[in-house]
Amino acid sequence: MATLEKSKLFSGLLAAELQALERTVQERAFPGGQVIFKEGDVGDGIYLVKEGRVQISAMVSEQERRVLSRLGPGDFFGEMAVIDNDPRSATATAEEAAVVYFIPRADLLGVLEQSPKLLITLVREFSRRMRDFNRHYLEEVLQAERLALVGRFARSIVHDFKNPLNIIGLAADLAAAPNAKPEHRKEARFRIRKQVDRMSNMINELLEFT
Repeated sequence: MATLEKSKLFSGLLAAELQALERTVQERAFPGGQVIFKEGDVGDGIYLVKEGRVQISAMVSEQERRVLSRLGPGDFFGEMAVIDNDPRSATATAEEAAVVYFIPRADLLGVLEQSPKLLITLVREFSRRMRDFNRHYLEEVLQAERLALVGRFARSIVHDFKNPLNIIGLAADLAAAPNAKPEHRKEARFRIRKQVDRMSNMINELLEFT
């Protein structure tokens, strides 16, 4: 269980500042799976996890929702509402039964005016999260480029399978012909073996590349 005075955001406050903040705090409980706020909601304040776990997610396309982070006791979320006063850019959901502290934006701004240290901590944490987001975004872009390259290479390999398969098919027909001579069947077997080895090499190249 986390308390305000032990959280990484408010641990640096003076006793008087912390007391003023505690007078404005609202404690809210959410069962697992319940939405705390959703994208587009009014950014009315900041939250701090007291107990349980909270999941932050956002829609990255019309069909896909992606989990951005999972938070536990002592972590806070919804800080962008304090910084820019815009609608929520993500959805917060209780991943399991959770108890959170809620501090209205106006009340927190009043404390920020009296505590430059708290403002610096808030901005520093916001900057850290943006750096983490940018790093994850770049990693996903690079991964997408790698997958696209693998896809193009795989399509090329699959396309190249057509010739060996055609040769194998013709050789098999030749070997299975009722009037096929032993030397024809031997030649067909050689061709089939050669093309099987060729396809095996292609598959190994694909596996090594991926």
